[in-house]
Amino acid sequence: MSKIPSPDFNELAKKAGIPLDEASWKKTLKDEADKQGSMIANDSKYSPFWRLVECVVIKPTLWIIQTLLIGYVLPNMFVATAVGAWLDLWAWQFDLTRKPAIKARGKVVFRRIAAKGPMIMIPAGTWVQTEIINGTVYRVKVLTDTELAENATEVEAIVEAEHAGAAYNLGGGYYQYLSTAIVGLHNISNPDDWIIEAGADAETDDDLRLRIRNQFTSVAKWHIDAAYRALLTKKAGIDDDNVFFLHDAPRGAGTANAYILLDTGEPSSQMLADLNQYLMDEGRHGHGDDVQVLAMPNQAVDVVCHLFPKHPLTEPQRQTLTEQVTLLIESAFRENTDFNVVKTLPNSRFSFSRLGQEIHDHFDGLDSLEFENRDIVTAMWVPRIQSLKVVLDEAA
Repeated sequence: MSKIPSPDFNELAKKAGIPLDEASWKKTLKDEADKQGSMIANDSKYSPFWRLVECVVIKPTLWIIQTLLIGYVLPNMFVATAVGAWLDLWAWQFDLTRKPAIKARGKVVFRRIAAKGPMIMIPAGTWVQTEIINGTVYRVKVLTDTELAENATEVEAIVEAEHAGAAYNLGGGYYQYLSTAIVGLHNISNPDDWIIEAGADAETDDDLRLRIRNQFTSVAKWHIDAAYRALLTKKAGIDDDNVFFLHDAPRGAGTANAYILLDTGEPSSQMLADLNQYLMDEGRHGHGDDVQVLAMPNQAVDVVCHLFPKHPLTEPQRQTLTEQVTLLIESAFRENTDFNVVKTLPNSRFSFSRLGQEIHDHFDGLDSLEFENRDIVTAMWVPRIQSLKVVLDEAA
């Protein structure tokens, strides 16, 4: 995310010469009283006059300055520092509204146990769930009755997340268990590109700020990145800093590619088709423009991590630590959102030393850890885990 400024409004007010404490205001008022020829000579802290002034003038003035002006009014005068409803008002000025939380929609594949067999009905309302992930079980629901035809080996069903939120945009293979068994089925899973509509949390203030800022540069509406970024980021689940452009005329003059990246999971072909129709077929592109929306390309990597605990662990402790570190690493590679860690990006360096430090920060009791991997330097692609091995070794 682009760096958002955090000005010190208290310091700015001080530099503007505004008194910010009781002593300064008392001096200011005394100086003004002297200029006006005041005859009051008792200026001790016990003076009834100055005690009255402090009570009815200075204290309310300081509240107005410190709490109302510096703490509330000034921050909400700028997009960079406005929050909540005030930021929504800024968005309204640029014809934007905060994106609401929505549920993920996608597809799950159901497979038959035997090579052949009769038709199997997968009823609407069937729940497919994950293992326990960081204390939470994520579930998606089949939306319509789906038939696995006679002798067919598999069928895709459209599913929707149980609750709204980006946490349900899990990577391929996470959704694999039926809440209630269906005779004849096994090996249920969501494919890597299962997401039709990405789930999303209600848009944060920081994400909305970036969309408002982008709107400044998209006024012309034609031929520029900002206009297309503004159109794409209206869709829930696509953030301003997760749209990347290739301008090298990949299909000839006037062509460009817009690569989208989700915080977790990968967009399905249907999601990409919907976005391309939204831009090109519905007339939102510039004159002569040919912009194609694509998923950010991937490159598969094998990751191996060795953990060295400070003390011997019981078998349940070893299993828990291994599972949690695995989830954290998968989170860095955009397979879940259970940990707040630095994620892979295109055109950047993914640092395994920084990932190791984040593992240390999240888990006590580790003496050391080692990755067998070197840093990954990306171009217009992101690394995805092909295999992940977390090995728990005893400290030397």
